[in-house]
Parts: sequence; structure tokens; C-alpha cells
Amino acid sequence: MRPAKYHPFPKSSPQSRFHADQPLAELGFAEQFAVWCLRVQWRMPEEGKEPSVLLQRAFDALDLPGGAALVAELASALTRTVPRPLSIPCPRWRVLTSDEVRVLNFIAALQRQGANPRAALDPSFMAAPCGASPIWAPAQKLALALSAAGLMLGSAHAPASPFPEVMPRILH
Repeated sequence: MRPAKYHPFPKSSPQSRFHADQPLAELGFAEQFAVWCLRVQWRMPEEGKEPSVLLQRAFDALDLPGGAALVAELASALTRTVPRPLSIPCPRWRVLTSDEVRVLNFIAALQRQGANPRAALDPSFMAAPCGASPIWAPAQKLALALSAAGLMLGSAHAPASPFPEVMPRILH
């Protein structure tokens, strides 16, 4: 029997800009790009082990050549870690899923100075009772790479970032 406090799908924290069923159109470019990358990679065969060529082109446009491999590494870690099927829909899905909210919140916490990423890491993403998670390192690498490209997720004080001029031609 589960304890009374057990919540299989925890709600977003009050300070979070993300919530399940939130329209992607409400998000800035950084968030939309991160979600799109995860969705494209999730559709790759072999549990997302190989980076997508489409993703590589998108990251090349952002002068971030290793980005596609980082997304593939994160997708692979998620597949190995979470024992249930994750709700990562096709790239054209118009709203966030609860699992995408968890990933976005974690990456955003890794990017924010003074944030507590461990608090943002969903308990279902933990692989061991000691709190170790195989997604920590790939998520941290991706968070750093996105930061280096100027893509900050979940910044509560910044307005939604506009789409770079080159991206619509590549992504659509």
C-alpha cells in the first residue's frame, strides 16, 4: 500500500513557469527548442542512442555542434532510468506533458545560479535509493551547453525569448 503522501505525478512548484497541458506557444524559444529536441530524439530508433541529423542541423544553426549528442545522451539516460513509459509525444504535439515539465524544470534548475537542482529532480528519475540519478550528468551537460548558446530555461524575470531568424526554416 502506498503512503498517503504518495503522488505519482507531482504538481509543478509554485515558482515554475511550466505545467502539464501548457501550450507550447506560451513558452519562449529556449523552452520550445528543448522540448522539440527531446521529442525528435525520443522518436529515434534504438532508444535514442544515436543523435538525430535534424537535431544536429538545428544545433549547428545555434553554433552548438555537440548539442545533438547531448540530447541523445539525456534521452538514453531517461530510457534506462525511468521504469515506466515516459509521455514524450511527437514533435508536433502542441502542449507540454507532465514528463516534459519534469525535464524542463530540472534543466532550468541546473541553469539557475543559487537554485537547488536536487529539489527539481523528480523522484521517479532516481535510479538508486541513495539519490543517484543517471540523468544528472547528461542533463547538466545539456544545461551548460544551452546556457553557453544563450538559451536560458525558465527565467522568471526574462520575457519569452524570440525565435532566432534561422530556426523556423530548419525546424519546419
